[in-house]
Amino acid sequence: MTNESTSSDTVDDDAVRGMVGELEPTWTVESIERSEHGTDFVGLLTVDTGDERRRVVLKATTAGLVDPAVARSEPRLLDLVDRETAIPVPSVVGYRDDHGTYPAPFTLMEYVDGENLENRAGSLAPAARDRIVRDAGANLARLHALGPLPAYGRVGVEDGELTVLDTDDHSHREDFREKLLADTEETLDSLTDGGFFPELADDPERFADLVPDARAFVREAVPALPEADPPTYNHWDYRYGNLLVDPETGETRAVLDWANLSAADPAYNLAKVETRLLSPEDDGETRTADLRETFRSAYRRERPSWTFDDATLERMALYRLTDRLDAMACLPLWYQDASPKERDDVAADHRAFVHEFF
Repeated sequence: MTNESTSSDTVDDDAVRGMVGELEPTWTVESIERSEHGTDFVGLLTVDTGDERRRVVLKATTAGLVDPAVARSEPRLLDLVDRETAIPVPSVVGYRDDHGTYPAPFTLMEYVDGENLENRAGSLAPAARDRIVRDAGANLARLHALGPLPAYGRVGVEDGELTVLDTDDHSHREDFREKLLADTEETLDSLTDGGFFPELADDPERFADLVPDARAFVREAVPALPEADPPTYNHWDYRYGNLLVDPETGETRAVLDWANLSAADPAYNLAKVETRLLSPEDDGETRTADLRETFRSAYRRERPSWTFDDATLERMALYRLTDRLDAMACLPLWYQDASPKERDDVAADHRAFVHEFF
């Protein structure tokens, strides 16, 4: 996926200096480098604190893709994870939930040295790739150990505190199967008219013919799933593009993008991350199976009470389908800069995957 920034130019240098000044009034911003990754503004800054020159990162919600109540959770989650787990994350310098002048929420955090390997995982040595996958299993186990949470739904902020958001739509559910089906129905509705970003769709009916069969399948399959495990924090977008790693060793130095977490079945998170980190098309079945076992073994070592039993594997298989349907709905955004042939190739891969189910 490309996920190239669409909004970095909406925050000018004066605004960057103003946001830093709101959080650290004595600091002077000496240089600003805009990230090419992500959809919100991310800037790598060099600042003079009065005592030293240091590098920091400023992130501001600018793309309008995430509800502000959800986006406000990111610095609080970073603090929680930094304090309570061994997951490597940037330390938070400060943040603002709202502001009358600058795009908000915005967060200032420490700079972590490492490379973003989005679309470059194939350049890694096998041992480095193993290390990334092994770290992923351990990090997810550490995150899931912070649960259980009170309900399934979106993680956000109410009254200044982290919570599972309780809204009047289907985002808050007692039974994960109900939430999953409602979310998938919404995804399928979108696929009849260009996906979640119809304004970017070059072919609004690209997947419309698949919707009736997919809808009939999930309406039967989702309610028949084994009951989900209690909800935990899910970092469902744990992928190469949201990691800073040492490309030589594969050590994960920082896990990024905590602005859109959910409270869900941990198996849902595992299924999504396996999809994002493993590639049977590129690696072949044997190598993929080895990496999958590396991932799952690392998870089990950190969370010994967990088992990949038949019920878990059954849920994970269907979660991979619903994840793929979401990816189809996001194709216009993720591949907006791709060529028509590249988009067609991705669409063909999606079709081949879902046809394995119906």
